Amino acid sequence: MANRIDAEPCEGGCRIVRLMTTDRDVEIPDEHMGMAVVALGPRFMSRSPHAAGRRVTVPATVRTMDPEAFSGIAGLSTIVYRGDFETFNSAGIEIDCDCRLETGDGHSFDFISGFPMHFPAFDEALGGMGFRMTPEIALMRLRDPVHLTDAARTSYKSCLSKSLMPRAEQAVSRNDIASLEELVSAGVLSGEDVRRLLERSLSSGKTAVTSMLMSVLNREPRE
Repeated sequence: MANRIDAEPCEGGCRIVRLMTTDRDVEIPDEHMGMAVVALGPRFMSRSPHAAGRRVTVPATVRTMDPEAFSGIAGLSTIVYRGDFETFNSAGIEIDCDCRLETGDGHSFDFISGFPMHFPAFDEALGGMGFRMTPEIALMRLRDPVHLTDAARTSYKSCLSKSLMPRAEQAVSRNDIASLEELVSAGVLSGEDVRRLLERSLSSGKTAVTSMLMSVLNREPRE
């Protein structure tokens, strides 16, 4: 529970300007002093003591966030915004730590310290520093390509090109359906890739993966 909240009136309710807490899991209230909490000010939790793995949950009533709202939160690892991704994205949040975002409409992304916490700015910044791009980030963006430009899509696919089939073949060897489904959902496996993997799974007797790959092939459009 928050130890102290300072807020100021604003259009539609109030803006939290300071929240002091020692909690690891912080639930921002949707109402304070009889007013709806509709906004977050800059660095509103920066004076709170460190708590490793801190998770901050923001109610859907919050529709306005300062770009530096989450800066300086010691130990921050996850932001849960119960509203929709588009509202969070439009805030142009900047972050000074590695942080996971989860939104109420089912999106989740892992952002990197020093990079914008919004799209397409994140993709553009990462593209300019290719050494920070990883297959995990590429898969994340290709699986959920919200605001993904054609240029960024090409860059992420290029990042995956060398590791793609080794990853898929390893998943087949382990009978790892979840990892294969991750690759399929990213749209990076061609029909020929799937057929090669199917041959591998058949020869090695991996029944679960074989069934999954056959299902993927059956979904391919017929000429």
